[in-house]
Amino acid sequence: MPRLTEEQIQAIVAAARPERLSDPGKRPIPEDHVAHIVQLARWGHAGLAADHLLFPEIGGSLPSVVGGVIRELGLRVAWTPGPVEHGPAAEELVRTRRFAYETLLEIALNFTGLESRWLPEDEKRRAVESIRHALAEWEVQEAAEGPATVAAAVVRHFLGRLKLVQKGAAMVAQSAVRIEKMLDFRKPVLLTFLDEAFREITQNIYTRLVRDGICRFGNDYALGLRWLRHLGFEQVSTNPVLAALAYQDDPGLRGAFQVDVRMHPMFAAWSRNPQQSSDAIALYATLGALWDNLHVYRPIFFNLAQESGGGVVSFQLNPNIAHRVRESVDDAFAAADAVAENLRVYDGYLLAGYPTVRERARPNMVIKVAASPPAAREIARTINRFGLGSNITLVYAAAQEVTMILEELAGMAGAVRKGILPTQLYMTNMGGRFESHLREVTLEALFGQLRSTLGESAALARVEQLAASNGSKAAVDRVPGYEAKVVAATRYAAQRKIDGNVSAALAGVASDEELKTWEDAIGRSGTLVARRVWTLFFSPKNWEKWVAYLCRRHELARDDATLILGRICYLPASKRKPEDTYWALATANMVHTEFPNHQENVRRMAESDGFRIADYRESITGEFPAQIVEVLNRIPDFRHGYELNPELNAILQEAGITGDFGTGGLAPDQWPEFGPVQKTLAEFKGAYDTFRDDVLKLFAEVAAPQPLTGPVAARGEKADVRRAG
Repeated sequence: MPRLTEEQIQAIVAAARPERLSDPGKRPIPEDHVAHIVQLARWGHAGLAADHLLFPEIGGSLPSVVGGVIRELGLRVAWTPGPVEHGPAAEELVRTRRFAYETLLEIALNFTGLESRWLPEDEKRRAVESIRHALAEWEVQEAAEGPATVAAAVVRHFLGRLKLVQKGAAMVAQSAVRIEKMLDFRKPVLLTFLDEAFREITQNIYTRLVRDGICRFGNDYALGLRWLRHLGFEQVSTNPVLAALAYQDDPGLRGAFQVDVRMHPMFAAWSRNPQQSSDAIALYATLGALWDNLHVYRPIFFNLAQESGGGVVSFQLNPNIAHRVRESVDDAFAAADAVAENLRVYDGYLLAGYPTVRERARPNMVIKVAASPPAAREIARTINRFGLGSNITLVYAAAQEVTMILEELAGMAGAVRKGILPTQLYMTNMGGRFESHLREVTLEALFGQLRSTLGESAALARVEQLAASNGSKAAVDRVPGYEAKVVAATRYAAQRKIDGNVSAALAGVASDEELKTWEDAIGRSGTLVARRVWTLFFSPKNWEKWVAYLCRRHELARDDATLILGRICYLPASKRKPEDTYWALATANMVHTEFPNHQENVRRMAESDGFRIADYRESITGEFPAQIVEVLNRIPDFRHGYELNPELNAILQEAGITGDFGTGGLAPDQWPEFGPVQKTLAEFKGAYDTFRDDVLKLFAEVAAPQPLTGPVAARGEKADVRRAG
């Protein structure tokens, strides 16, 4: 019988799917860690099997448990004598070998990464050495059967998954490319793969920053999380744009949604009128993109629960109802129920055999609350009062952020008084989008001056010149009128900074030096807001003042007030350049959320000549030259974003915080009209609507045609989505 070819083995490896943990007859084996891990491996849950060993209670027996796993996999799974030939038995052998290899590789990577920092170092080292010996032996055994091996296919599959992230532009994708270049697939590859993975993990700048306690990090994307977890990443942010991108990057999500949605209790009702149920279906599809995120960070959530409270997934609901309190809170609770149901099954396997003191029912999820309408204040306060947790988004202005931090504090105070441990909370600072908005309005003003100086015809020629150079010509040609064409040519998607192309277009209105001054100042605007707000709440000089304020204002004990203040992390996001990360590092109350290609830029900057980590320690406390603010103050929207308002100044004074913070900051009723709020909200709404339409098409492919019988009650849909997963 002819042997399987390399292509056939790779196809079987790629097609193998884990068995459903919730299927009848399946159960954990809590009385035996080895048997439990082997069972998970045989079911195809290599990551879960490896993560079962990430809890400190396993300390003292780690090498023996890993040795037992190696023994059982070698006897029952990996070792089957004879060549890999065609037929069902051969395909089953490929699948079982795949999951055996993957389980040991995932354990070794976990023990190399920072997610295992709670485990004894010597025990991890001994366990990894045992794994290396086993993998080497198994791969040699396979190679003796013929040149095509499951081991090589597993490595290719692993690297291929990483290379999917952001279509190859992500830092994790670039790590995969570098590792792959070091592999010779004509020879055994497993140990070389582990060596190169070890180097990529331990030498990465993010690993060094987290390991040395300089700052904490999260991912602003829904894919690539297990690898980032090895580097110390502890959080993931999502929004409608990122949910849609996850489905585009990973075709497997589309198929998984179509399989899972058939088993949803509302499937029949949704099938009768999908359009009527479109938001409920989109909510379920969004959660489908997050199950793996929640699972990857579940061990971090449990191990950090009493410390920093990390390990959470930020989940943004329908942006079209962000202004409606009751509907937003209802959706938040429905999503939390659905997540809790999914995690109930998952935790039964992850924590089998461990003490039950952990609060297993708590989802490692926080709700992203869009601070575009004033209703965000009540939404955030309400969900935090119930201990769910929030991540405030669509925020660019210091006044917005200070207001919403106060609401988060008030909500957590209500939870603590009822004995509820608050979930980790975040205050997102969308500094990059603020910066882009300021650049756009500045360029619009300068091109307005250009028209006054040259006349509209000549000025329009300059706009078209810029459009030709930055790739926005088609967008410019589509819109009528000078102002609209300027907008099309200068939006961030086309013009990311004030460069030589802009200088050429604005010749005669602004000198190269003036434009450089503008770019230098605008590029620091988001960091200025971040430094102001972080310092107001979390600097050593103000920390104790806020603890005292919380005790007075909310009648809290000092320990509770300290706990609450420690639960909020500032979350710089939407960065445009690596300096945006390095300018805002802090040991306390800081978690950066990084887009995958931005991570790669941060990594490359760390490898540049003259770079020193020490230069950026506690950089959030740094100061830019005074002239930076002087230049930016010429832009009205910068003052709206950087200054506070009289109401907030009064609260700061009550808390004992002194300083001149201005009075031109936004009041809550002005938030919806702020330029960057409008731009981002329009993008999010557009992305959500497109994603919802795409999901409905996927749903239509599996929904059985049925006659319309009338609308499905929206409240019933929300109540039943909690049973998903």
